[in-house]
Amino acid sequence: MEFIKEHNKISAVILAGGENNRFNGKTKANIQISGVRIIARTIKLLHEIFEDIIIVTNTPEDFMGYHHFRIVPDEIKKVGPLGGIHAAMRIANNDSVFVFASDMPCISSTLIKKHIEFYNKRECDAAIPRIKDSKEPLHSIYHKRIFDSLDTFLKGANKYSIDNFIKDLDVRYHNLDDNEQHKKAFLNINTPQDLSMMECYEEVHHF
Repeated sequence: MEFIKEHNKISAVILAGGENNRFNGKTKANIQISGVRIIARTIKLLHEIFEDIIIVTNTPEDFMGYHHFRIVPDEIKKVGPLGGIHAAMRIANNDSVFVFASDMPCISSTLIKKHIEFYNKRECDAAIPRIKDSKEPLHSIYHKRIFDSLDTFLKGANKYSIDNFIKDLDVRYHNLDDNEQHKKAFLNINTPQDLSMMECYEEVHHF
């Protein structure tokens, strides 16, 4: 079945609120690979799939070129990615949000569409892709029905890990084949060394 953007009732969320300490405070989403910023790659791809795109960041000045998308800060600070999901859910136009880490330069349109299809066939709180035992909660879909639980969790927990939160949710895991294509889609940039490896990888594979 052809994927029709206007029929996709899920909001896309780019989590760009990390402190980026390993990059001397530079926002990872604005790091360039082969002359193109990661955020530019991400926005271009997501705009072909989603009507509603939200950027969550506590430094909106870093994304002034994307003012035509909605930019929102964390409402609850210093609680990690869950704070970004919480902020996005509050303003999302749709009942579900597809969350993306801002430092994944190789996200796949094909994989995103397959994951949306997987989620739409199930009644669940969250759909998370998984390769063997490796889960990708920052490339996942969450229903806004969990907002109240998330709000309570963030205001009362001592540890703000996603694993700790989702253990009480109805989560369905989208099991993916352990192949290079899928693993590439989940690659992220955590350190300058990761960036160097990514640039070498891109030079060889030309993606």
